[in-house]
Amino acid sequence: MSVQKFQVKIYVESPKDLDVETLIPVFHGFIRDAKLDEFVLDVVDYGHVHEGPGVVLIGHGSDYYLDLADARPGLLYSRKRGFEGDAEGALEDAVTRALTAASLLEGDPTLGVKFGLGDVVVRINDRLAATNDDASLAKYESLFSKVLAKALGGPVSLTREGDARELLTVRARGGSGSVDDALARLG
Repeated sequence: MSVQKFQVKIYVESPKDLDVETLIPVFHGFIRDAKLDEFVLDVVDYGHVHEGPGVVLIGHGSDYYLDLADARPGLLYSRKRGFEGDAEGALEDAVTRALTAASLLEGDPTLGVKFGLGDVVVRINDRLAATNDDASLAKYESLFSKVLAKALGGPVSLTREGDARELLTVRARGGSGSVDDALARLG
């Protein structure tokens, strides 16, 4: 069985300018106006949690966070339910969904937010299929390289982060262009 559950985090370029509270009505608008092609049903404010999940758009199959972890705000996409297809399709879909949400946020004039592609984090949200160790990185490195190079506009360097208690976490550096450029590359 191939991995299906991925998380993708795209960082905000100028986090000091971001007001987390302004995101709440924007996420509510995603629900009201059906801006995403999946069922999303609620918005939860965790802004009171230091370096926590921030604001979360809760969906049936996946969630979207304005994640504040590591003192670096970013949009975190997290698939909760399986994907119909192989691991490459699942990762490409997760990256596309993260980029789509980032593009929508960039297009909202009330936020004034911009996302960068130079530093992106991807996790496999399945500890049975992928432990956070060098063996799992070696197993999935070609998958990460292929999909992320396509999305981020060229070769990227991959670094495994965290310890064995965490999800397999890979940081990709070296992406270029805008969020919309990346979406165009993915088709």
